[in-house]
Amino acid sequence: MPIANQEMIRDNNRRLVLEYIVNNPPVSRADLSKHLKLTKATISTIVQDLLLQNLILEIGSAKTSLGRKPILLEFNQQYGYALAIDVRPRQILTLVSDLKGENCHVREYPFLPEEELFPLLSSIIRQTLAQYEQMERKVLGISVGIYGVVQKNQILFTPYYPLPAPDLGRLLEEEFHIPVLVENEANLSVLGESAFHYDCRNMIHINVHDGIGMGILINGHLYKGKDGYAGEFGHTILFPDGKPCPCGNRGCFELYASEKAILEEYGRQTATENVTIDSFLADYSRKVPQARSMMDLFVKYMSIGINNLINTFNTDLIVLNSSFSNYIPDINSRIVEYLSRHQNRDCQIIPSSLQEISSLMGGIRLSCEHFLNIRHLKIRTSPLDLER
Repeated sequence: MPIANQEMIRDNNRRLVLEYIVNNPPVSRADLSKHLKLTKATISTIVQDLLLQNLILEIGSAKTSLGRKPILLEFNQQYGYALAIDVRPRQILTLVSDLKGENCHVREYPFLPEEELFPLLSSIIRQTLAQYEQMERKVLGISVGIYGVVQKNQILFTPYYPLPAPDLGRLLEEEFHIPVLVENEANLSVLGESAFHYDCRNMIHINVHDGIGMGILINGHLYKGKDGYAGEFGHTILFPDGKPCPCGNRGCFELYASEKAILEEYGRQTATENVTIDSFLADYSRKVPQARSMMDLFVKYMSIGINNLINTFNTDLIVLNSSFSNYIPDINSRIVEYLSRHQNRDCQIIPSSLQEISSLMGGIRLSCEHFLNIRHLKIRTSPLDLER
């Protein structure tokens, strides 16, 4: 067999073994051989190599009443850290975690539209690294979530803040000598949510905020389209010749159904300036008529959009990540009821499990998979686990 093929098989076997240990701890060598259908000799060689690298640990023997007790293995998730950055229109969030997306620490930083992103991110990363430089474990990967179009680590379009340097990732890599992966925030969100819903291979994740973004997972793989513009759900047309959009079109979906659009329209109806999510939700809970009316409109518009998505993608699961649906229990059921009157496709629609950290956890997953050279990382962190 050619050497190149031997190396490919060896690398693939190593990936399979490490990924299984990462996602199914604790596990014995015999179990690895049984589940992966690899010889005991192959398993033994790979495990020994991973032990020498300190990527996995022996944690004692399994309890058994027959024969020799097998030694159990688990992933050394404290081997290093990953740093995820979410660049929002008026705020930057960072999350540092171990290599399983656990033991998370979140920080928030203000972000003004006139600020240049590269020096700001450089300062934030430098501060973060300084917190860990006294420890033996290092930050092994950085991800940056962008509200806009990203393709092959290049930023192509940002509608809600000035376009950063297209090669922002490369510039940060050169400064810090750490791999930097740049991706659209909704794409990161679907990766984060699918790491949480591990068994769902076809999924759409809708992020509703100032705009409306969508991440698409098909057969376990992120779908981005020919040049990165797939998933621009917020820029599909709801009303031809409607309101002008920063993207250059008119009547875009997010101009009517985004949180920003709903809050602004509510402010106009009630002659209130600077309506916040919290104040709107409080008015809704007090049954203020205009708040109830605006939420009816959100349900209608979102149902129309989701109906189109179901008919286009025929997906298994749609995750709706919005403060409206996350904090008002009946919003999703109302959308499902609306859809049942218009089509009979079997598609589950649920609120986000990760909520405001979905993009951050997707970034952690991306960086950890890149460092470990595995294809799928299970994550069990929830917003309640965070330290701020």
